Amino acid sequence: MKEHRHMTEKSPHSAFGDGAKAYDVPAFGLQIHTVEHGSGAPIVFLHGNPTSSYLWRHIFRRLHGHGRLLAVDLIGYGQSSKPDIEYTLENQQRYVDAWFDALDLRNVTLVLQDYGAAFGLNWASRNPDRVRAVAFFEPVLRNIDSVDLSPEFVTRRAKLRQPGEGEIFVQQENRFLTELFPWFFLTPLAPEDLRQYQTPFPTPHSRKAILAGPRNLPVDGEPASTVAFLEQAVNWLNTSDTPKLLLTFKPGFLLTDAILKWSQVTIRNLEIEAAGAGIHFVQEEQPETIARLLDAWLTRIAGN
Repeated sequence: MKEHRHMTEKSPHSAFGDGAKAYDVPAFGLQIHTVEHGSGAPIVFLHGNPTSSYLWRHIFRRLHGHGRLLAVDLIGYGQSSKPDIEYTLENQQRYVDAWFDALDLRNVTLVLQDYGAAFGLNWASRNPDRVRAVAFFEPVLRNIDSVDLSPEFVTRRAKLRQPGEGEIFVQQENRFLTELFPWFFLTPLAPEDLRQYQTPFPTPHSRKAILAGPRNLPVDGEPASTVAFLEQAVNWLNTSDTPKLLLTFKPGFLLTDAILKWSQVTIRNLEIEAAGAGIHFVQEEQPETIARLLDAWLTRIAGN
């Protein structure tokens, strides 16, 4: 296939299942790590901060046979390049767009979490004719009221947004990965899995994208640039007849009760399914349930 002509082949982690392959997709002189399995209509899995395609491994392998499965490491994360750029949402979106175009993906089903939802939905809003369906959970979707977040997180985020303090905490001392990240699990990650998430960020320079995550998160209307970035995607969600699935978790984190209620009332052609206990990186906590619900949904929409 022509899209593989200039791509560097690699070995995927065995947890993605038999038959999976991995390669780097070039984008603006950099490399975007991709794991693929199967053929047919593409199903694209996009992660967020500070994870990688590894987050999808258990779900990915349980959905073998549903189409051409594609899990991506966003620029700045996992095995993808970590350029010294400003990790604005617009800059990161450029690489997401380039990846979709390099593979010439059409009739796409998107499966999205965290900032993966922001980027996937932004792409969908500008390429509606290339989108088949969208599933999402724990998304960066719209402005969050600070009263709906834990006071500890609000305080920490405010400190991370301070010039200098965020760089020390995240990049120099690596405390986002060693202290904050483990907080987002009801059950502690196995040491080997924690290492899989920490290993791609061995140096302060390599952790630049991680710092951008909390700084870009829209809380109480700030930063305004993020709120504006999300508006186009929200407008598409509210007007498009594309099938959509939202999975909910308790207690959750980004999908606050207020945003869930807004979604129920506002998003068009939306199904909502409760998927059990989980905070934010729910692919680690409820992989079987998520895969089962996605399997049933994919089968259902395939018959429409």
